Amino acid sequence: MKEITVKPLPAPVIREIVKKYIIAKGVLIESPDLYISHVVKQSGGIPQAIYDMLDESSKESLIDKKKVRAMRHEAGVKYLDFTPMVMVIGALIVSMRYIGMGTGDKTLYIMGGMGAALFLTFRFFVFKGIGQ
Repeated sequence: MKEITVKPLPAPVIREIVKKYIIAKGVLIESPDLYISHVVKQSGGIPQAIYDMLDESSKESLIDKKKVRAMRHEAGVKYLDFTPMVMVIGALIVSMRYIGMGTGDKTLYIMGGMGAALFLTFRFFVFKGIGQ
């Protein structure tokens, strides 16, 4: 199967799609502008996310502001991976201990050891949280 990359849809196109969907399905919405802007923001321009949000909300008899704010879709959320930064910081903390040992600086040696212990403890809880 050939993979085809699809660029995110621009906001004006999403607004038109949502407006046409509302009219076609006859969905009752308390605040249409809030609903449309929320779908635009949450979908991130991803067509499947737009479809999922519209499909889920069309099952409701009336969409009020509370329901609009509760609508979420993970596809539109962009995450920044901090793993490399955490690993570099951890390596710097651990290396502080060895730099302190090499230079004879007991304060740096002790702080590096405490930092390494805290980092390893932090890492334990992070990995434990991921496993749940």
